[in-house]
Amino acid sequence: MALDGIMLAAIKKELTEELQGARVDKIYQPEADNLTFTLRQPGQNINLFISAGARNPRIHITSLKFKNPLTPPAFCMLLRKYLINGTIGEIKQPDFERILEITINKKNNIYRLIIEIMGRHSNIILTDDNGYILDAIKRITKEVNTKRELYPGIKYHYPPRQDKLNPLKVTREEFFKKIPDDFSQSSFKAIMYNFRGIGPNMAKEIVYRSGLDHKKPYGGLSPFERNKLWDGFNNIFRLVIEGKFKPTIGIDNNNNICYFSAFPLEHNKDIKKDLIFDNTASLFDYYYENKIKLAHIGSIKNSLIKVVSNYLKKNRKKRNKLRKQLNESKRADEYKKIGELIKANMYILTKGMKQAEVIDYFSPGQEKTNIKLDPKLSPSENAQRYFKKYNKAKKGVKYIKRELRKLKHEERYLEQVMLNLEQAESREEIREIKEELGDEGYIKKKNRINNRRKQQKPLPPLRFKATTGHDILVGRNNRQNDKLSKKIANNQDLWLHVKELPGSHVIIRNHTGDEIPTRTIKEAAIIAAYYSKGRMSENVPVDYTEIKHVKKPKGAKPGLVYYENYKTIYVNPDKKIIEKLAYQK
Repeated sequence: MALDGIMLAAIKKELTEELQGARVDKIYQPEADNLTFTLRQPGQNINLFISAGARNPRIHITSLKFKNPLTPPAFCMLLRKYLINGTIGEIKQPDFERILEITINKKNNIYRLIIEIMGRHSNIILTDDNGYILDAIKRITKEVNTKRELYPGIKYHYPPRQDKLNPLKVTREEFFKKIPDDFSQSSFKAIMYNFRGIGPNMAKEIVYRSGLDHKKPYGGLSPFERNKLWDGFNNIFRLVIEGKFKPTIGIDNNNNICYFSAFPLEHNKDIKKDLIFDNTASLFDYYYENKIKLAHIGSIKNSLIKVVSNYLKKNRKKRNKLRKQLNESKRADEYKKIGELIKANMYILTKGMKQAEVIDYFSPGQEKTNIKLDPKLSPSENAQRYFKKYNKAKKGVKYIKRELRKLKHEERYLEQVMLNLEQAESREEIREIKEELGDEGYIKKKNRINNRRKQQKPLPPLRFKATTGHDILVGRNNRQNDKLSKKIANNQDLWLHVKELPGSHVIIRNHTGDEIPTRTIKEAAIIAAYYSKGRMSENVPVDYTEIKHVKKPKGAKPGLVYYENYKTIYVNPDKKIIEKLAYQK
């Protein structure tokens, strides 16, 4: 999510109100492209964060903490030399570009800290009062960029400007004159491509607030519609000029952050709710704290997926090896037969023979057959070799079949864990799966803290409410599936599971003992299909039976059961139905 000129204007207003007159107390460089300033105002310290990183360049006041290196980088040391004990002066956003200039006064010297928010070209530059560069967090030479250099000793120049107008100064006549009167640009692109500091989201919002379709070409707008577009544009930038910002984060139906903006975006129909903040500082802290958490969750999740994936590979490798051994073991009778033929033809065999043609006394026509021999062994030793292979193969069949069954059960278990990981969204869900893998010996088990206050409460099952009023419970992981099926459910409850695929155990609670309506069963089946490997499929078979017909084999891994006396229903997983039935407190 890019930081546009309008959002930067909101940040500039806030920084001006909070930082002007503040004394620069401390400067750190926690990462290569990031800086933190501790600024002293009467009675309080204010922390300023600045990033020239390619992914999330930004500047804002923050309450978040950052880990600093033991040895400050050279740029950090230079900033300390010139700026420590300096006073924050004017803060500007030149010509509504994505640039902020902070003036810092120290004794009789004036410095400018220039923050360019431009994606991978973002930078932080310190200049003296005459505009000469003292240094930049990213030095740019001709070898890097032939059009613009940034290194100590040369004069600072703004980045080459695009052919766009400043939206804060544009008149009605200039607005209509600037936009090409043709069908080459949609209405929102006409706004975005011709005026500075406007990203795609805000351009669409301007068109929406004008009562127009953002996809409609500008050339297709009537004079009346063009006037409406100007009014929408003018209304937004009147709010910017007056500083009437409403820093907002949009949350979609999956509870994911889908945008941040200086104003709520009314045009986005995927938004479930808007979070409006008092200031940009709290907005960015919320946004990036959640982003860090998600990155951390994603990192743990990916590492666990890798562990499970490796165990699945090992499992399948073992099974393939055992299948080959089983095929070999099925030749037991053949080995015995060859041993008997060697014994019966001992008189014509000698040591050193690699093969021999003998009469097959076991075939109806007693035809001749070739048998392979080890030339290093005597005929008697060759016979004993085949009898040993026979005995080994005979004994191996039972063992191999038993091991193959174990590996098949383990594969089913690991596939279910993989599904649980893929569908897990919260830190708590990941934690429970990680604990389960530790308990089952797949990862190193952490020492549990005995202190009850530090022990985390297990998550409850997912809960849904059928249109008939029945409660529907869904296991989030294998241990929850066990608890749901064997402890929470009673004999009158109905149990559901996707057929022959990994999936959650689903329970329809039946407190009255009355027959559960078909409609309720179908809704629960849709939920079971959604929380399974069949989520993206159609016509998914889901089995259902009374809970008394669900059994857990002795010694089976978490979540593994067998069931009987079941019926099957075919459904299509539907996210909208899932959202509609989700339990609301």
